[in-house]
Order: sequence, then structure tokens, then C-alpha cells
Amino acid sequence: MKRILFTISFLLTVFGRPAYAQRYSNAVGISVGTLTLRMLDQQASPLRYRGTIRPVFGLRYGHASDRSRFNLRLSGGAGSMNPERFGSRSYATPFPDGKTFTYDVSSVFYSATIEADYLRRVSLPDNATGSLWVGGALQESMWYADEVANFPWVMNTATVAPVVQYDYPFQPRHTFTLRVDLAVFGLITRAIYANFPKSTDDTNVGAYFKQGTRTATINKLGNVNVQLGYGFRVNSRISLGAFYRVRYLSYPLPRPIRAVSSTLSLESEVRF
Repeated sequence: MKRILFTISFLLTVFGRPAYAQRYSNAVGISVGTLTLRMLDQQASPLRYRGTIRPVFGLRYGHASDRSRFNLRLSGGAGSMNPERFGSRSYATPFPDGKTFTYDVSSVFYSATIEADYLRRVSLPDNATGSLWVGGALQESMWYADEVANFPWVMNTATVAPVVQYDYPFQPRHTFTLRVDLAVFGLITRAIYANFPKSTDDTNVGAYFKQGTRTATINKLGNVNVQLGYGFRVNSRISLGAFYRVRYLSYPLPRPIRAVSSTLSLESEVRF
């Protein structure tokens, strides 16, 4: 009997310790939210377009230590895109037999992003006012709509960017995060000046990417991401949070484009 009581006491001592006593270096997170895009692409249309995706899903893997962090993120979703001035439109065509053919003009909108970043802590680990991280990120992002001015529209960017991130813990389990990255080099793919690439050797998609892809540097490519985040640590394994991310994109060739996207998401994370 004493041996049984000793065994139970030992197990309670081991497994009854506070969850925060152990630290885990790996994490998997999932997120769900909304994405809004406002853009004026003068190569495609003189109209301003607005795209909305509800919901947009995200998946993240992270590895962290006291001095470094690595993250790999995937996100994407499908929604709609229409001119801000007109919105979704319906047209009807009557026929001599009295029947009417009705069709809608509303573009399907797809967004997909993959991003990897590596950060190093530059502040002291025991800094009570927060922690500062610097590093770099590789990001590829694609927007696609099937009817912008009645033609398919594609915008793809692959960029390299320095990253600065600041974490501020204002309670034992609560943290605010501010993150900024600015692309310094990248590849941008969009329609050529004639809109329709021609090739006897490539498919239409292959010709579009081959003829429409250009290298770009910070002097012409404007690509900035700003993210505000909040995290709540439930225990050493589970965290909940929310983040708001704004992206600004501009490029002058062959005709100027300016776009602003915003994403608001809720995230849950499990560490192991």
C-alpha cells in the first residue's frame, strides 16, 4: 500500500507541475480571417478594383530558441473582385422567341502566399521592456482574377526583404508584436504592354510568365508589409492570438500599379 501511495505521489509530482515549467522549440499554427485588396492597375483598367476573400486560411510552422526564430507560412483563399464604382453587374439579352439570357459580370479572385523568415534577437534576453529581432524574409505572393476589364489578371511577386520585429510583453501571458519588412529585390510578373504575349514555343501561361517577369529593386518596386499582432499564452503548449497585416505594392512598368491589401486573422498555435 505504501508503494502504491508513493507511486501516485511521484506521478502527481511529475505531471502536476505547472505547464509553463517546460519550454518547447517547435510550433504549428492555423489561422482564419479576411483579406481585402484595393488596386488600380492602369495596364489592365482605368477603374479601381476591390477584392474580398472571406475566409482566408493560413498555416504556419515555427522553430524558436532564445536567440533565433524560423517561420514558414502558407496562406490563401478565394473570393470576388469587382470595380469599386460598379460592383457586381448583371446583364440580360432578349431573344426573338421571348426568352432572355442573363449573365453576371463578377470576377473570381484568388490569393496565395508562401513566406519564410529567419530572425535573430539583438536585445538582451532579460530585457523587461521587450525584445528586438532582425533578419530577412523570402516571400512569393500571387493575386489572380478571371475578369478584370473582361480579361484575366495576374500579379505575382517573389521578393527578398529585411525584417525588423519588436515583441512587447505587457503581462506574463500577453504580448504585442510589431513587424515591418521592406523588399529590396525581387521578381515581378504582370501583363506586358501589349497585354497578350505571343509565342510559337511556349504555352499561353508560359509565355505570360516568361515575357511578363522582370527583376526589380527598391528604387522601382514598392513592397512594404506592416503587421500588428496580439498573443495570449494559455499554457506552455497552446497560444491564441490575432494579427492585422497591411501590404503596399507599387510598380511603374509597363504602366503603373498601386495596390493595398489588408488581412485580419485569428490564430491558434500548438507547441511541441
